[in-house]
Amino acid sequence: MKKILISLIISFATFSIAFAQGDAMIKTTVALTGNVFNHVTKLPETVKIKVTDQAGERVAITRSTASDNGSYYITGLKPGKTYNVAINKRDFMKEVFVLTVPNTNKYLELSHDFMIKPLEKGVQIKISVPPFEINKSKLRVGSDYFLEEIKDALLENENVNFTIVCFPDKDKNSNNSKLTKDRASSLKKYFIANGLSASRIKIQGSAKTDPKDPPPTKRASKGKRYIGTSYIQIDSF
Repeated sequence: MKKILISLIISFATFSIAFAQGDAMIKTTVALTGNVFNHVTKLPETVKIKVTDQAGERVAITRSTASDNGSYYITGLKPGKTYNVAINKRDFMKEVFVLTVPNTNKYLELSHDFMIKPLEKGVQIKISVPPFEINKSKLRVGSDYFLEEIKDALLENENVNFTIVCFPDKDKNSNNSKLTKDRASSLKKYFIANGLSASRIKIQGSAKTDPKDPPPTKRASKGKRYIGTSYIQIDSF
């Protein structure tokens, strides 16, 4: 009888602790803060930010402040919940980012910067991390992680038609035109496989390196090698 009683007490204590932790998580508030920058110019931007839950209910609305380095602050988020963070500004792509708040029973402040993409004919949006290995045209392993944000933006803005522009790793290479066209084709296949219509996409290769982001003139650090840049060029919208 004594053992059963002890077991019951332990079970009740465990249940009480779990209930208290769950109650603490329900009451816990999580905040999201960071900055909003122009993807092309890297300058801070003032934008409207709307947060909704998975049911589409509004959780918060705020603005980033360009004069304060594009900073924003959102509170009222709950542990373990998933939210949609929608960013809107005239002459920029509409973008929706998915945020999953980690489980916690203590106050938590998450940090995330947003890079918003201009909606302007002829503007070139650089793919920040090279999706290719040097002198290769096949997408490297893990490149989908870096391409996901721009892919999502293009899916969200289905009226945008664009050209994929790729540049080689070095000049004076007779294979450059073919290499860069093949690279653009690889990116086009990626976007089509992820839901974009082929009719929206053109490709363009180059025989010369990127004049806006050329290879370094000095010797690169050990382990670092220059890889030709790739851009999404807005044609129409």
